[in-house]
Amino acid sequence: MAVERAIVHRQNKISVVSGHGIGKDATLSWLIIWFLFCHLDAQVGTTAPSSEQIHDILWKELKVWLDKMPKELAGLFEYQTGYLRVKEKPDTWFARARTARKETPEAIAGLHGQHVLIGVDEASGVLDEIYKSAEGSLTGENVLVVLFGNGLRNTGYFYNTHNQDAQNWQRLQFSSEESPIVEKQFIQRMLNLYGVDSDEYKIRVKGSFPASEQMDDKGYIPLILGIKQVIDGLPFVGKKRLGIDPAGEGDNETIWVLRDNFQAKVVAREQISTDKSIARQTYSIIKEYELNPQDVTIGAFGAGMNVRAELFLIDHLMDINAVNENDKPDDQEIYLNKRVEMCFRGRNWLITGGQIVGDSIKREIEGFVYTHNIAGKKKIMDKPNLIKRIGKSPDRADAFFLTFYEEELLKSQQVSVSKITDPYATI
Repeated sequence: MAVERAIVHRQNKISVVSGHGIGKDATLSWLIIWFLFCHLDAQVGTTAPSSEQIHDILWKELKVWLDKMPKELAGLFEYQTGYLRVKEKPDTWFARARTARKETPEAIAGLHGQHVLIGVDEASGVLDEIYKSAEGSLTGENVLVVLFGNGLRNTGYFYNTHNQDAQNWQRLQFSSEESPIVEKQFIQRMLNLYGVDSDEYKIRVKGSFPASEQMDDKGYIPLILGIKQVIDGLPFVGKKRLGIDPAGEGDNETIWVLRDNFQAKVVAREQISTDKSIARQTYSIIKEYELNPQDVTIGAFGAGMNVRAELFLIDHLMDINAVNENDKPDDQEIYLNKRVEMCFRGRNWLITGGQIVGDSIKREIEGFVYTHNIAGKKKIMDKPNLIKRIGKSPDRADAFFLTFYEEELLKSQQVSVSKITDPYATI
C-alpha cells in the first residue's frame, strides 16, 4: 500500500524502521525487480554502509529471487556483480549497487530519467554526506525513495525521517515480535541478554530507535542516573572482583575498587605510584580478601602491563587480567570496544540492584555518557572530554568498570540470589 500511495498519490518517500529478521533484503529485492520490469528505461540506485551488506547480502538476495522466477521472465535480465540490467537496453535500463563511503558520496546520486528508484539498505548507518549528495534525486517528483534499516542511532538523516522530517515521509515500523518468520529463540535471547526496556531490545526486536529523553545537543545520553548507595563497613559476600586503575600523568590517582554481587567500594588509593608499589598493594589486597587472581583486572594502558609483570616477580601465581580500553569486546555487534562493554555491564549491575559506597565514585559514574556511532555501536565519551565534563579524571569509576572484565549473570538471573536476604540497607 505504501508503494501504491507513492506511485498514485506522489507520496514518493518511504522510510521503514524494523527489528531483525523480518525480511528487509527480500522486500528490497522484490522492489528492484518489480520496478525494472514495470517501468521503461528505469534506473535503480541501491546503497548500504558496507560492501558486505550491499554485495554479499542484498545482491545475493536479489539473485535468489531471480532464480525463483519463471525462466521466460528471468531471461529478460542480465545479472552482474553490482548491476542488474534489462537485456533490451542494458546501458539505460538497470539497477546498480554502490557502497556508501565518505570518499564516494555520490553513491545514490547521478541517476536521471522518468522512472528512478533509490533503495537504501541499513539506512541508519549511511553517512549524512551521502544523503546530502543525493538530495536532488531524493526530492525529485519522479523518484521513488525507500529506506530500510534498524534504528541504530538517534541522530542522522534516517532518524530524522521518523522525527523532525516525518511529515515528508511515509513511515513504517515493524517489530520482530509480530513477524511470523522471526525465530522465537532470537527474541527470547535478546530479552534474556538485555531486557525489554533496553536500547538493544528496542532496536533489534521492537524496531524502534534508542532512548533519547536525556540526550544532549551533541547526541550523548547519561550512562545511568539514580545510583543507589550503601553504608560503609558491611562485609563482602560471595565472589569478589577487583579493578585497578593505575595512575597516569598529572593528578591521577591509582585506585583499587572491590566488588561483590551487591556492593562496590574503593578499598585503596595511592597518590604517587610506581610499578612496584601498585604491585605490592595489589598483592596485599588479593591476600586480604582471598581473591582469585583471575578476578582481578588492571588497565593495561600506562603502567598496567608493567604492574602485571611485577606481580609475577612477587608470586608466579598472580596471573591477573590486563585490559586495554580499545581491545575488542565480546559482543562486537553492540559495543565499539572493551571499555564500552565493561561500562554497560557495570550499568546493568547497578540497574539490577548493585550499590556503591561513597559519593565520589557515585558522582564519577553518573558523569559517564554514551552515544551511538555511525555503525550503531555504543561508544562512551572519550577520556579527555569526560575529564572536562566531570572536572577531574574519573579514576574511581574506571576502576569500578574494570571489575566487569568478564560477563556474569545479572542478579535477577541468579537462582541462588533469590534465596538470600539482601544484607545491605540503602541510604
